[in-house]
Amino acid sequence: AIDSIREEIIMSLESYIGPEGNLLETTPGHANRLLVPHPILTNEDLAAIKHMEGRHGSQFWKTKAIDITFPRTEGTAGFVPALERICQEVEQAIDGGYTIVILSDRALDADRAPLPALLACGSVHHHLIRRIKRTRIGIVLETGEAREVQHHCLLAAYGADAINPYLAFEALWQARRDGRLDPAHFADDDKVVYGYRKGVAKGMLKVMAKMGISTLQSYKGAQIFEAVGLRDEVIDRAFIGTPSRVQGVGFEILAKETLRRHSLGFPQAGGAQQPMLPNDGQFHWRTNGEKHSWSPDAIAEIQVAARTNSADAYERFAQAINSENRNRFALRGLLRFKQDAEGG
Repeated sequence: AIDSIREEIIMSLESYIGPEGNLLETTPGHANRLLVPHPILTNEDLAAIKHMEGRHGSQFWKTKAIDITFPRTEGTAGFVPALERICQEVEQAIDGGYTIVILSDRALDADRAPLPALLACGSVHHHLIRRIKRTRIGIVLETGEAREVQHHCLLAAYGADAINPYLAFEALWQARRDGRLDPAHFADDDKVVYGYRKGVAKGMLKVMAKMGISTLQSYKGAQIFEAVGLRDEVIDRAFIGTPSRVQGVGFEILAKETLRRHSLGFPQAGGAQQPMLPNDGQFHWRTNGEKHSWSPDAIAEIQVAARTNSADAYERFAQAINSENRNRFALRGLLRFKQDAEGG
């Protein structure tokens, strides 16, 4: 492992994107690639890449945007065909001489639902590897889904060369306008974007450093992850080579989840528009949100037991933690001893 703070001189998020030359040769043309100093692109950076067209050195650069949304009216049946369409369009872009593709979910609206960004990126990445065309194009994500450090790490590890998290920017801009950010540090929208990119950079460098990787160029496409809860049909299309030991959901469930989330933002006819999206409790405990093994009641009991040396409080804590429902939050909680086994 590396200390990404004290050894920052060897850490770098710079990376080159675009068509690569023959690895068995060394020519001036090999250096004709686009240097991206930070994997998180601002809206201005993305606009520049979108409109980049012309010859630079021996390479003619042009960019094509690929829509990664699908019609909601198609339901779950339109999920996998949309992935196949995206892969085909990217391959056609390569054959058409394009040097960069932008996988974008900007077209999402009440009628179109976005595919999961990681699934779309991984599917395209591995499709091009199978076709022996991956090194001929750069892949940029324009997505409203990516917002956390881990999201960006996953996208980079599964083929993304750069990411524009436009919705994360807009959410932070709105927070500044609502007075939720310190005006002394975030005086304008540019300062907000700068702070977000700096925070993501520190987070990504820390993740890389834990694996002993010092440059993003080495981390991209490395797939240093293990899947939890994904069926082989998903792995074999988008995350080839990633271990998935316990299996889990397939495309049918992923499609239903995608449409469910879409319906929260765009209720169907007759549905009431909610003033805000529900808090699913993934970060902070909520009564009607995601269940956590450590509930407020359990934490309160263990605090009482520790402060007062109360055996009764500890017993209540133990019962809460060891209850049938609580055990299911870890894989080991799904295991049972065979009472009738030999020696059991």
